[in-house]
Amino acid sequence: WILHDREEAVVSTQSTGAGYYMTESGCQQCGENSYSGAGASSCVSCAVDMISAPGSTSESDCIYAPCYAGSYMTESGCRLCGANTYSENGAASCRPCPALTISNPGSSSSSDCVFASCLAGYYMTESGCQQCGENSYSGAGASSCVSCAVDMISAPGSTSESDCIYAPCYAGSYMTESGCRLCGANTYSENGAASCRPCPALTISNPGSSSSSDCVFASC
Repeated sequence: WILHDREEAVVSTQSTGAGYYMTESGCQQCGENSYSGAGASSCVSCAVDMISAPGSTSESDCIYAPCYAGSYMTESGCRLCGANTYSENGAASCRPCPALTISNPGSSSSSDCVFASCLAGYYMTESGCQQCGENSYSGAGASSCVSCAVDMISAPGSTSESDCIYAPCYAGSYMTESGCRLCGANTYSENGAASCRPCPALTISNPGSSSSSDCVFASC
């Protein structure tokens, strides 16, 4: 009996090593995400968002868990990637999206980087925004350009239907709200005219005449 009591006394005064803690049944290893120093009666949990291996012996064994895709590691833990960047699992930094593309905060792949909506006067292609050509137009965010109406023209990069205007009329015609019209008999016009001019007194011309020299005296 005396020997047995002495054995119990040895067990009860035995010190635990670092990474373990004392229980009624003896030393137990600290579980994951915790640690202990020598002689501990309990384990200390790692700080929020930090992890450690079983049997860790100090706070320095606690490290931040690898960041999820869409975030990156800092000295104070994981932070969300900002707009126009992305990251994969375990990243220490975020990567910028390719030129002319954008992404939402927290993007996790280069496939999340997309071309920004095009400005008015442009349209989206596989390689990015392209300017609308002459005689067409587009609004913001367009995937294609709209052609101006027949006989109407516009400058490259036009942004609305109101940018489409009738082309200047050829000599012998004049501009109306619905386009060019041929000058009538006994009148004429030059290029770009808004109206036709009457021939001089006592002279006549054929419809579509383009110069005062087309006005001639009528046969007697």
